[in-house]
Amino acid sequence: MITRDTITLTQLGGDECVITGSIAQNNIPVLEENYVAKMNANNGFSGKRLFRRIASIPEVAHLKAFQDGYNLDNPKDLRRFLNDNPDYMTVRAIDTGASGQIIIK
Repeated sequence: MITRDTITLTQLGGDECVITGSIAQNNIPVLEENYVAKMNANNGFSGKRLFRRIASIPEVAHLKAFQDGYNLDNPKDLRRFLNDNPDYMTVRAIDTGASGQIIIK
């Protein structure tokens, strides 16, 4: 939830404009939720193990990452960002070392 934003649009003429501003967000609830998820024994998997959440990144942190040169749509950049900012991870490690094969008994 964004708590404050001040965005200004300045028309330069013709089709050109400049957007300036700042956005503030309280990241503490997201960080607390990530910590609880990291301590949970299911390692980020959903109840039926259909998907796995590895991170929860607040919008303001996403924008800051973009400004810092990270492309969070690129898996390598996402891993680099999460290695630099482990508080946004909801699991202890993205790769557990397991083979990824499902064992049915």
